Amino acid sequence: MGVLQRFERRLEGLVEGAFAHVFKGVVEPVEVASALQREAGDHKAILGQGRIMVPNRYVVELAPMDHERLATYAEPLAKELATMVGEHLKEMGWTTFGTIRVELEQGADLRTGVFRVSSSVDAIQTGSIPTAPTGARLVDDRSGRDFALRHGTTVLGRGDEADIRLPDTGISRRHAQVYYDGDRAIVNDLGSTNGTLVNGQQISEQVLRSEDRIQMGGVVLAFRADT
Repeated sequence: MGVLQRFERRLEGLVEGAFAHVFKGVVEPVEVASALQREAGDHKAILGQGRIMVPNRYVVELAPMDHERLATYAEPLAKELATMVGEHLKEMGWTTFGTIRVELEQGADLRTGVFRVSSSVDAIQTGSIPTAPTGARLVDDRSGRDFALRHGTTVLGRGDEADIRLPDTGISRRHAQVYYDGDRAIVNDLGSTNGTLVNGQQISEQVLRSEDRIQMGGVVLAFRADT
């Protein structure tokens, strides 16, 4: 039995077939599941040693009427869709940097029966990084994720050994580091392939001021320090 068939079988048992009633004549769950599989395949990134990374966060936008009709069942359906995506990725041998999530949202511009799927990769902070007393931190411009800076050195990169992992193929495994002593912060490029920019200028070492922007690959991190 394939991934989609298992998904349909599980769905049949949820809330005594309520999904069949909700989706009758509008969006079919299996169509959404197929679209999620295609979305993952369309956004593959080749990592080292032949590994393939795909997004871990998926957003399904539904037309206002469809979204309203589905509201009661949104949570279990999103969970089943996430399980289905995980099974598909395992079958394909693909990997993600974080937990797979599917979110159902309203698309105001969509007409009934039409849906839209998008995806992204969430950055992950690994290890235990104590917050500096002044609240110095890096903020991802795209996702809004907030990464606390510890006293000492924080390594930024794509690899498992980085303190702050940034899953972007334009970022080296150990791309850059930020040294923070409680008073000032200094960013150093660690010999990365694509270089490190601060406020659009390539640097090897740079003292950071609040609201400076560090760019590595497609990721931009804003440095912020409470004064």
